Amino acid sequence: MAKKKMSAEEAKEYAKKYGWNFNKDFHEQSTISKSEELAALAKLVGYKKPSSSSGSTARYFFEYLKKK
Repeated sequence: MAKKKMSAEEAKEYAKKYGWNFNKDFHEQSTISKSEELAALAKLVGYKKPSSSSGSTARYFFEYLKKK
C-alpha cells in the first residue's frame, strides 16, 4: 500500500484550486492533464479504485472526493 502523503480533504482542496468543480459531472470537465493530476493526487492519498471497476482511477477518485 502506498504511504499517505496527503489527506483526502487536502487533495480535494488542491483539486478545487486546479479547476475541478465537485458540483459538476466528471466528464463535463475532464481533460487528459486534469485527469492525470487527479490520478496523481489519488496516489498521494493512497487511494485505490475498486478492483472490479471499469473506469479510470481519476474518475473513481473524483467520486470519492465528492463525498468528502
